[in-house]
Amino acid sequence: MTEAERPERRLKQSVELGTLLACYGGLLTYKQHEALRLHCDEDLTLAEIAEEMITRSEQKLRRYEAALHLAEQAADTRSSLMRALEALSQNRVAEGRDILTQLVRTLDEEEAPDGV
Repeated sequence: MTEAERPERRLKQSVELGTLLACYGGLLTYKQHEALRLHCDEDLTLAEIAEEMITRSEQKLRRYEAALHLAEQAADTRSSLMRALEALSQNRVAEGRDILTQLVRTLDEEEAPDGV
């Protein structure tokens, strides 16, 4: 294939794929549809599409964390457990018990009223 034929072939494939997407796009998952839309309509490369999807996914995860704080809570719980283990390993039983009791109270407070 000559250099001149490549852009023409790419354009033909892009038009064909765009037509297929218009006809059958509703049968694809959202991610599949979005990837093809970005490729056909926005003319993004596969690397650009992957980067965009990864960026969007990361932003979504960060929004979840900003709203829910689950990762932060898990880190805090782990830290409390490590402090309790350290206290208990040094025979500071009362301190270890206090840390664990506070941790249980914190976890109980985080539960929804219906127990879910």
